[in-house]
Amino acid sequence: MKKIALIISLILCYGSIKTQDVDTFYLHVPISENDTIIYKRIIQFDMNDSLYHIWDYYPNGQMQMEGTYSSFDKRIKEASLWCNYRTNTKEGEFKVWNKTGQLESKTNFLYGLRHGLFEYWYSNGQRESIQNYSNGQKQGTCTWWNDDGSIQNKLVFEKGLNKNPKDTSYHYITYTPKEYNNDPLKKWPLIIYLHGGSSRGTDTIKLYCCGIPDQIWRKREFPFIIVAPQCPLNQRWTTDNWFENFYEEITKKYRVDTNKIYLTGTSLGGEGTWYLAIKYPKKFAAIAPMSGFTQNMDYIIKNTDKLIDIPIWAFHGKEDKVVQFEETEWMINRLVEKNKGLKFTAEPSTGHSIDWLIYPKQELYDWFLQHDKRMRNKN
Repeated sequence: MKKIALIISLILCYGSIKTQDVDTFYLHVPISENDTIIYKRIIQFDMNDSLYHIWDYYPNGQMQMEGTYSSFDKRIKEASLWCNYRTNTKEGEFKVWNKTGQLESKTNFLYGLRHGLFEYWYSNGQRESIQNYSNGQKQGTCTWWNDDGSIQNKLVFEKGLNKNPKDTSYHYITYTPKEYNNDPLKKWPLIIYLHGGSSRGTDTIKLYCCGIPDQIWRKREFPFIIVAPQCPLNQRWTTDNWFENFYEEITKKYRVDTNKIYLTGTSLGGEGTWYLAIKYPKKFAAIAPMSGFTQNMDYIIKNTDKLIDIPIWAFHGKEDKVVQFEETEWMINRLVEKNKGLKFTAEPSTGHSIDWLIYPKQELYDWFLQHDKRMRNKN
């Protein structure tokens, strides 16, 4: 009997070992043109839950990330844990720490979608925000704090949209063409540029960091009026009712040809471009969204047909590790048989910074000028 018990014990022990394959991998991640950080990555596949359990460590030995995936490529390090990167599908709880050991975030996923509690902390340990998600969309009460502990904002969401949006106005920067004052009767095309998440706040100088404002900063001249509003900190272009006030002010203050108004933006601004074009389809002659979410709110998902008459040139890098490429691909697939003015540029070896390839070139601006709402209305 003792031999039988020993044999059974050994079988059970061996079976337990076989259900957990452990691998150590050193992941080289470029953080600048001249610098690379090497993470030590521990990978354990557990056959009991069919999940890849991952632990990433900074070079100093401090844990950087702990999480689980249902599918996983060990060579991939997401720049953001908000989304999945193609082969990587998040499942369960994820924790992220900074190099000093301070917990930065604790998030939850279900079948690759944000689902459950999302918590964030400042580097001083003060709680930054508590956000709730259901199947990839914000749902319920979400609260943000300042780093001194005072409440910054508290909103209630339903299927990704703020239930109580306030009527408000945003700060903005403006560019007018060199010849704008030569003819006081001439009206000009208008480009509205929506920035990405890093430019949110109250300091409009931040808007010149990238995109079209960066081109203006570099003294490039355009045959457009260009206006770039600024989204408040920790909000999205979809949070409040700001666009109607903005549109009215701009079209009264400047000599805008309202048949030639174009909308574009990247990342957060790409999502905002899709959203505003759906909400105000008659305002725009053409739109150019880049690298933005499209499935994080029911309002966008259920109203894609409102885009079928607007000329669209969408952009997304296939190597994007911040907003997955499939977000734009999904929208294109919804529109491809319906929108005759649809173009899609999918850069195979480009990541989230695809805007740095597009806005410095001339092609997009020439494409904008080909479109006039009066031509669309005739058709």
